Formats: sequence, C-alpha cells, structure tokens
Amino acid sequence: MSDLLAIGKSGVLAYRDALAGVSENVVNANNDGFAKRQVVLKEQTTTSGPMFLYRSSTSFNGVQAANVTRVWDQYRAANAWSANSDSAQADVRAQYLSTIEQTMGDTDSGIGVKLTAIFTSADALAANPEDTTLRQSMLYAIQDAAGALGQTSSSLGKISDTVHAQAVTTIGQVNEALSSLSRLNTSLKTAPFGSSGRAALEDQRDALIGTISSSLGVDITLDPSGAATVKLNDYNGPILVRSTIDDPGQINLGRAADGRLSATLTDDGGTVPITITSGSIAGLADIATTVADRRNQLDAIASNLATTLNTWQAQGLVPAGTSGQPLVTGSTAMTLALATQDPLAIAAADASGANGNLRALGQMRGAGGVEQQWHALATDQSLQVQAAKTRASTAATQKDNAYTALDEVSGVDLDAEAADLMRFQQAYTASARVIQTARETVQAILDLF
Repeated sequence: MSDLLAIGKSGVLAYRDALAGVSENVVNANNDGFAKRQVVLKEQTTTSGPMFLYRSSTSFNGVQAANVTRVWDQYRAANAWSANSDSAQADVRAQYLSTIEQTMGDTDSGIGVKLTAIFTSADALAANPEDTTLRQSMLYAIQDAAGALGQTSSSLGKISDTVHAQAVTTIGQVNEALSSLSRLNTSLKTAPFGSSGRAALEDQRDALIGTISSSLGVDITLDPSGAATVKLNDYNGPILVRSTIDDPGQINLGRAADGRLSATLTDDGGTVPITITSGSIAGLADIATTVADRRNQLDAIASNLATTLNTWQAQGLVPAGTSGQPLVTGSTAMTLALATQDPLAIAAADASGANGNLRALGQMRGAGGVEQQWHALATDQSLQVQAAKTRASTAATQKDNAYTALDEVSGVDLDAEAADLMRFQQAYTASARVIQTARETVQAILDLF
C-alpha cells in the first residue's frame, strides 16, 4: 500500500512540473528568443535487496520529471543570426541612401535645375546684353546655384554627424552585450544540466547574441557547457568573447576628418584595426563613406563651376571695356560664393561683339561640364538607392525565412500546448485519484479493527 501512495505522489509531482513547463511555454509564446521547454518524464524505479536467488530486484515505483530540455537547433540559430546581420546592414543602407537622395534634391528646384539656370540666364542676356535686369538675373542664378551646392553639402554633413552618433551608440550597446555575454558564460558553466534555470540562461545567451548579430556579423561556437565563443565576421575573424575567459574584447570607433568611420578591437592589452563586414555598424560605415564621397563630388562640381565661370569671365569684356574679374570665390561647395553684386561686372562682350563672350559660355555645357557632372552624380545615387531597396527587401525575406525555420523547432505551438495541458491535467488528476484510492483503502482496513 505504501508503494501505491508513492506512485500517486510521484505522479502528482511529475505532472505538476510538466504543467509548469506548459505554463511557461504559453506565457512566453510571443517573447523573442524564448525556446520551447520540454519536460522529460521517465519511469521511476525502486531497487530492493537481493532475493533468494541472490539477484537484486527492481520494481516500478511511479514516474518522475527527469529534466527540462530546451528545444533548440544550433544550426538554424546560426543561420538566423547571420540573416539578421545582413538584414540590419541592408536596412541601414536603404534608409540612409534614400535620405541622401532626398537631401541632394534632384527635383524641379534642385541643384541640376539651378546649374542649368546659369546658362539659361546667359542665353537670355545674350539677346539683350545691355539689359541691367537680365544681368542681375544672371548674377542671381549664379548665387542661387552656389547656395544650393553649399546647403546640400552642409545637409550631407549633418547626415554624417547623425551616422556617427548612431554608430557610437550602437557600438556602446554591442560592448555592453559582449560584457554581459562573457559574464553569462561563467554562469552557464555552473548551471546544472536539465534544469529550468539553465534553460533560462541559454535563452538569455541567445538573446544577447541576437542583439550583437544585429549590429555586426559574428561566428558562434558553443562549448559543452553552452558557453559561447564569439568571433567577428566569420570563423577566421578576431575573437570578441572567449568561452573560457571573462574578459571580452571592446570595439572602438574612429572618425576621419571627412566623416569616414573605422573600427579597432582592444583585446589582451592590444589594439588592432578591424573591418566589420555586416550588421548595422557595417551599414553605417558604408553610409559614412558614401556621404564623404558625395561631398567630395559636390566640391568637384563647385570647383568646376568656379573655374568655368572665372575663366569665361576673364576672356570677356565688361561695358567699361576692361577684362572681366572673377564672378565667384571659393573652390568647394561650402565656400563657393558670388564675388560681386554689380550687374555691370559681367563680361558679356568680346572682340566679336557685345554678346560674343555670352555666346561662348554656351559652348562650355558639353561633356565634362557641371551639368553633366551633376547628372552623373544624381543618376548614380538613384541607382544605389534602388539597389539598396532591392537588397533590403531580399535580406528581410531571408531573415524571415531563417527565423521561421528556427521557430519551427524552438517556437511554441499553442494548439500543441493546449493538447499537452489537457493530457497532463488528466494525468495529474489520475495520480491524485491513486492517492485518494490508497487512502480510502487504508482507512477501510483500519476500520476493520
């Protein structure tokens, strides 16, 4: 009879743990990084002493919750982390490249139109070179174009500052996650296998790796205790976290004068340059480089415009009969400015006539001119935006597919949990009934005396 009570008690305890596992799954079903818990039940046996044949005897003595396993697939998790890195990089590039395109503003009131307006106003002035209003309009067109170039370069500089600030914040978060993961490795080495506490630690480990992977590409290796070694980019990359040492590497950010970003890794007392190939940090570094290139290209356009106008001006004659003086100063987008507000300073004439030099200006609009330079720049930016959006869409799909594949293994199916809930409830009730039956039987026997 005592065996019957023990069997019932074991069932109540085991199925209570199983129900707790179902409850934990249901509560955390929508939590990112949570892997389904599975309570493993096994037969509980009792070993007695040797019988008359000098053999030990083993008898069934109920059920027990042997351990709590975490349903998880390392290969699918690694694929999901890799897809997460690629998607984060693609998203950052698509977002900022679109912002750069909008800032450059190749619209009906953009730089291209303003550059064209200089030559259009010159053509209008050529028809009546003595008209002061038309002369003033040409000066305004030059001033407007110079202002647009400067404003665009300034706006791109602000984007560069924003990118740098975001990169600093992101790297700070990554370094904190690396430190947390290193500490967690120590906890995993002492956590008992098959326990709910170990499963929770492994969830935290995967959540930290997921956070890191969104910022930079990583390669993950787990030792037998579940502690993670993290390498940058791939298995040949520098080590960020060692499973055996609670002293992670730290990533440092550098910024050049033109806004380009670089990174170094400090580990074991040394600092080495590193290249981050994926993740949001890699996307931010790509954008910082793109912004620097665009500003350099704007400077080239500004320099070309200044050289074109001042060279043309020096070849002509002003109404007073003297050679024209420079119309603009500066040689970069930020420094380009109109040199004079005097409409009579325009050298419209040359030896061939009052509008001879104005007609010569139109011949400078061909290949290599400022309008062609701007058109090439705007077209290239547009193509980059379209390619980035396509890449972001593809990477997002790959990420969704990778996490869906992981969820097929680790995710919680509420229908399955409902079925398990009913099954374990019935088993729990049956175990309780066994105890009740044993108690009633014992009471009935005692009532005989």
